[in-house]
Amino acid sequence: MLLTVSLVRNSLGEIQHFVAQIIDISERKKMEEENRLLIEENNRNKAIELNEVKNTYRLLADNIIDIVCLHNLYTKFQYVSPSVKNLLGYTPEDLIGTLPEKIVHPDDLEKLKNKFISIISSKGSFSEQLRLRHVDGEYFWFETNATLVYENGKPVSFQSSTRDITQRKKAEQIIEDTLIQERQLNELRTNLVSTISHEFRTPMTTIRTSAELITMYLEGSGYNFNSQIEKRVQTITKEIDRIVELMDAVLTISKDDAGKTSFNPVYCNLKEICIDVIETSYTHLKDNRTVEAVYDVDDAVIFADINLIKYSLFNVLNNAFKYSQGSNKNVRLHLYNIDNKVVVEVIDFGIGIPEEDQSKLFNTFYRASNSNGIQGTGLGLYIIKMFTKKNSGKVKLESKLGVGTKVTLKFPLIIP
Repeated sequence: MLLTVSLVRNSLGEIQHFVAQIIDISERKKMEEENRLLIEENNRNKAIELNEVKNTYRLLADNIIDIVCLHNLYTKFQYVSPSVKNLLGYTPEDLIGTLPEKIVHPDDLEKLKNKFISIISSKGSFSEQLRLRHVDGEYFWFETNATLVYENGKPVSFQSSTRDITQRKKAEQIIEDTLIQERQLNELRTNLVSTISHEFRTPMTTIRTSAELITMYLEGSGYNFNSQIEKRVQTITKEIDRIVELMDAVLTISKDDAGKTSFNPVYCNLKEICIDVIETSYTHLKDNRTVEAVYDVDDAVIFADINLIKYSLFNVLNNAFKYSQGSNKNVRLHLYNIDNKVVVEVIDFGIGIPEEDQSKLFNTFYRASNSNGIQGTGLGLYIIKMFTKKNSGKVKLESKLGVGTKVTLKFPLIIP
């Protein structure tokens, strides 16, 4: 029962009597007791769950392959998983209460300290590769991931997980050494190709000049076999030109493989480049053919290396004339913009390319099966694709046997 007593006074302030009130609170006391028991049960369950979580975490930490550690905010070890014995030869007791300086390589210690400082200021986490000392004194590579541990919204410690990456570092070193060796071999190959190219060029020039002089000496000499000798001389000249063309193409590819191709992209107008290539190289051809150019745009601005673009256009046009010699038709060039792209189409009306050969034409030293008797190296389209890609462009070839071929170069349009 709940007893409530009040005093009753008269006008003079004197106590006259008491007023007592008695209320039955059995139900309330019963509810309070039930609530108390419920709270105690809840607290016991939470404690059990917490212990279970702790035991589970400890079980995982004790049996995990990686080294799991708990550090205070001064980085001292508060807990170290038993896996440290297998990886570094220490027992957890050897490290608890000590600082990481005990096992971290001196050259890696400063960056680790800076990482711990930064994690506190940024309230985040970090990952770092460093060398840790084995109990026998040898250092091995490890990767450590650390994060802050909070209680009631405040950082109270660090949790770290450390994994052995020694084998990975060895593999990375092997890869790096292999890449260095490959670069050295590419450098050697490029220098060798460059030297051979220059050494060959001098005798080739001498032979060609001598062949031309023979032709000059025979003119008007009345020698009976002039026509046969002239034919042989023309064959010599033609083959020399083919060798020089092949050496130039191989040297170009070799330089690009070695990363020595000069690449200086600038904002330029592709229409102006097309006009320049045509006027420079295709206005006075022996068979009186020309390039029929159609420009649907005036502003065809791209970001590219002008020399590489000129080289690509020259080779595309050169192929178009070369493989359409018997048609007596001009080569067409069409420049236009579409879908934020600048497009150049070069169309010839020559022998065309068999469908089964078209997918292989951009490979090195591959020539179409119907190109016998036509001078070529099998490298032109490969170089065109290589230089077009370097300038963020794409190249496409379409052809029909006996009808002709269309080569399309497409570059991103620069809009002011």
